[in-house]
Amino acid sequence: MYYGWILLSTIGFIYMASVGAVFYGLSVMMPAMIDDLGWTRAQATTGFAILSVVIGVAGPLVTIMMKKINPRLTIILGGFVTTAGASIVYFNHSLPVYYLATAVLGCGMTMQAVLPGTQLVTLWFHQRRSMALGIFMAAGGLGGVVGAPTFTWLIHWFNDWRPVWLFVGLVSLFSSLLSWLLIRNKPEDVGQQLDGVNTEDSVNDQPKAAAKAGVYKTNRDWTVRQAFMDSTYWIILFSGALAVTGHMMVSSQLVLHVKDMGMTAIIAASALGVQGLFTTSGRFLSGLLGDFTIEPRTLFFFGMASEFIGMLILTNAHNPILLYASVIFFGLGFGLGLVGSTAMLANYYGPENTPTLLSYRILLSTVFGGIGVVIAGYCGDIFGGYKEVFYGFSGFLLLATLLVLLIKIPKPETSELAV
Repeated sequence: MYYGWILLSTIGFIYMASVGAVFYGLSVMMPAMIDDLGWTRAQATTGFAILSVVIGVAGPLVTIMMKKINPRLTIILGGFVTTAGASIVYFNHSLPVYYLATAVLGCGMTMQAVLPGTQLVTLWFHQRRSMALGIFMAAGGLGGVVGAPTFTWLIHWFNDWRPVWLFVGLVSLFSSLLSWLLIRNKPEDVGQQLDGVNTEDSVNDQPKAAAKAGVYKTNRDWTVRQAFMDSTYWIILFSGALAVTGHMMVSSQLVLHVKDMGMTAIIAASALGVQGLFTTSGRFLSGLLGDFTIEPRTLFFFGMASEFIGMLILTNAHNPILLYASVIFFGLGFGLGLVGSTAMLANYYGPENTPTLLSYRILLSTVFGGIGVVIAGYCGDIFGGYKEVFYGFSGFLLLATLLVLLIKIPKPETSELAV
């Protein structure tokens, strides 16, 4: 059996646990913290914005760390960093300390989630890269499916949000333990080869598969500088950043928005879970189709369009039917687009620098997202709801969708890559 599948299951679980505990955990606990500590929505969501921005800012640093100490050790250390952040929130409740804690949590999540996982997928899979990325990122989507209802239940069970942060720390340390036991950095570490087959046969078979499928995969590695000079990379960067920004705004404000629309906290939490479920479905579907069936840029386009439709419906979702329809469109679209755009980076520019190129997209996404989350929080305080900001951001999603139509497969001359 190819050990890559065991590794994929492990990093998928760690990604799910990290996203569910930190990202969705904070989103679900935020209303309880606002009620208990007397914070405004803007004050509380600023912490969510700090978490998001730090995830982006830390990205390039984490890619450097992975090159220095390897992805496995990066994940192990990330669990201890996340536990430290969770402990800070548990013991201290002032706003400045809360903001410090969210920054620490952002660092820990970056070290345990998408960047080391993506690096490991590209090191272990070539022929089934999109499928492996889809499975891995689908696991991240399950973080919302599992995390939102679990943390809602824990808050009700403890009748307090504080002990739930201890649970966040335990989950993070368990992920570190799994990394130590099961993760290996490359196939050679367990006496195997890429994709579990003879390297020469894999290379010889790949063009036939690619030609049959019509899915382009470069056989060269671009440098980061060369990718930066290509317009396609900037479209992927900008459109992907807007997609993630929309996801961050909705994920951070959905519970509050649903309550503003007159529905219960249980319905709000279940809607967040449904969004996570369809995000997971979109991620898996994108990975399944993106290797041998549909070009990832097509999946990226349909994902952006679906996310745009979902946000439009969400703006005026005053009953459960409209609410669930909105999160289905939104979650499915985000999942399709996320995996499609990530696969494009590896397919167009090669696996060697995919984590670095991805880290810059995450950086831009989280800067945009952090700003968007804070603006949404202030709009919630000023207007008593989120209709205005959701309507406004729908226009940006429409722009991003149209930009994806301009994407062309980059095919530089051989001499340009021999730098």
